[in-house]
Amino acid sequence: AMSVEPEQPPVGPGLPHDFQGLYELFAVVTHKGRDADGGHYMGWVKADNTASAGSDKKREKIADSDEDNDDWFVFDDDEVSPCKTEDILKLKGGGDWHMSYLNFYRAKK
Repeated sequence: AMSVEPEQPPVGPGLPHDFQGLYELFAVVTHKGRDADGGHYMGWVKADNTASAGSDKKREKIADSDEDNDDWFVFDDDEVSPCKTEDILKLKGGGDWHMSYLNFYRAKK
């Protein structure tokens, strides 16, 4: 027997039916140090710029790219500082610099 129920799109719970499978990075936990027994962990979180997203303000781009240079915050113990997407792209580690340890993604709206 054939089913007469309409086929549901293959999206997950809570995702819109027109979801295209695009995700955005919105948070990173980094480790800075030469081994797992020492070093320092920090959090990096993308700012929620939804209030300005609908404005006509031109968005800043990262040099030589079409990538938006969005606002982020870096949490270093009790100190919070602003940073930009271009800073997040540098979290590759090496020597004594920050290594991306955990990356958090969300469905892009």
